[in-house]
Amino acid sequence: MQSLHDWFATSPGSELAKQEVRLLSGRLAGLYARRVVQVGSFGVGHSLTLFGGARLWVLASRREAALDLQADPEVLPLVSGSADVIILNHQLEFTRRPHQVIREAARVLAPEGHMIVLGFNPHSLWGLRQYWPRGRHQPPWSGRYLSAARIQDWMLLLGITPRRHESFAPVPPLGRFTPSVKTTQPVAYSAPLGPGLRWFGGVNLVMGQKRVNAAVHPPTSWRQRFEIIPGGLTQAGAGARHSREETSHDTG
Repeated sequence: MQSLHDWFATSPGSELAKQEVRLLSGRLAGLYARRVVQVGSFGVGHSLTLFGGARLWVLASRREAALDLQADPEVLPLVSGSADVIILNHQLEFTRRPHQVIREAARVLAPEGHMIVLGFNPHSLWGLRQYWPRGRHQPPWSGRYLSAARIQDWMLLLGITPRRHESFAPVPPLGRFTPSVKTTQPVAYSAPLGPGLRWFGGVNLVMGQKRVNAAVHPPTSWRQRFEIIPGGLTQAGAGARHSREETSHDTG
């Protein structure tokens, strides 16, 4: 993930981060979101805009600027059911165990809370760009891209009801980019695509809600205090306890 963070420092990466932050901020404005957890940063100079006294915590596996907590996405050191919104910022395609990452996100999410997943679309020009030999082993091309349909299936298995996904940026930047080499002109990514074209966007935004029967808004009795678990493993799922010992890839 550090190399992806470095890519966000390039001109095309920074422009993509700006577009993602703008889209996310707009979606958060329409949600009940007092406590927002963002797993993975957008790099320096890009942060979400929150409203109504909401508070944002940014977590990442490596120490970065403007980071609130350094933590492993597979074992989040947060109390279960304590976040109103949790955002997975390109986490699933750049981890060995995407199932475990999304399971931990679902565990931390409060009843009636929302999960938002940002990820690159394999069924797009971005996915085809992965087969171009030049730079294919460097981010953002080195990830294992997951389709919106697969992410929605995983959400359903975790008790999260998905909404219709959104997408944007159908045309990827070309060439190789490093933080020390800036392009003379920024890449112009498109606005979110309409319903008929959303399958072709290079970046997907998949949102789901942890629904509870007969609930209109999160009752006070369901909302846990937002706090860090000492040691990080007290309330983590059983699968998370052994995440650091596993070396095989998720195949689901």
